[in-house]
Amino acid sequence: MTDKRKDKILNILREKKSVRILDLSKQLKVSRETVRKDINDMEQEGLLKKTYGGAVFDEANVETDYERRKSENQEEKDVIAQRAYQFIEPGDTIYLDYGTSTYALAQKLVDFENLTVVTNSIPIVNLLIRTPGIQLIILGGNVRKNEDSLFGTFGLNNANDIFIDIGFFGCAGISPNSGLTNYHMGEIEISKKMIHHSSTVILLADETKFGKSALYKTVELEDLDIIITTADEEVAEEYEFVDQNIELIRVEEGTAEDD
Repeated sequence: MTDKRKDKILNILREKKSVRILDLSKQLKVSRETVRKDINDMEQEGLLKKTYGGAVFDEANVETDYERRKSENQEEKDVIAQRAYQFIEPGDTIYLDYGTSTYALAQKLVDFENLTVVTNSIPIVNLLIRTPGIQLIILGGNVRKNEDSLFGTFGLNNANDIFIDIGFFGCAGISPNSGLTNYHMGEIEISKKMIHHSSTVILLADETKFGKSALYKTVELEDLDIIITTADEEVAEEYEFVDQNIELIRVEEGTAEDD
């Protein structure tokens, strides 16, 4: 019943862009406290933004559907993933963060032998769970249904005792001022922890992510070791990656080029 009610709230928001708790209470025939709790939960899930007495649907700060994002910029994600794959060696322990760029890398690991993969992404879990050569570790936590991911205190506590050879991360935006940003606070806390627990931190980001900022900061640019991207040469100059000791690896379809 709760999920159906949240779906109705989201549909109303998509149509009207903003809602009031009092109006939703009358329309859905539930108490204002019930609507308020639903809105709090939905903000935690990154589906809306609370306002005084209601909520708004801020498209700039709400993720598009995960399945739709998987089909966007597929060629770019594939060539980025192919270059990222070259960093992985048998016996490694790696972390695959939330998002569709890391999922593209996971697709290349289905035949890998002797690899430990830590993740909190349910699509990656479903992809690799029956791969005999991979030991899969799931941090766990609360389910974020629209993103098929896990987050929260349970997963964060488990992450405290796990250390990684290479962490592969995605993002919603990357900019000189905002650093690395994403949409969901609960996911960001786990991503941040795993970045600090990775010996090598690699960001997978196509050119559409540069110059954008999402709602919440994950880390500063200086926390990254390597960025693999399809962005052009001007990005390296604008972002001063060399000055921050970040290696920028630019790739194009069918090639893998180091700067």
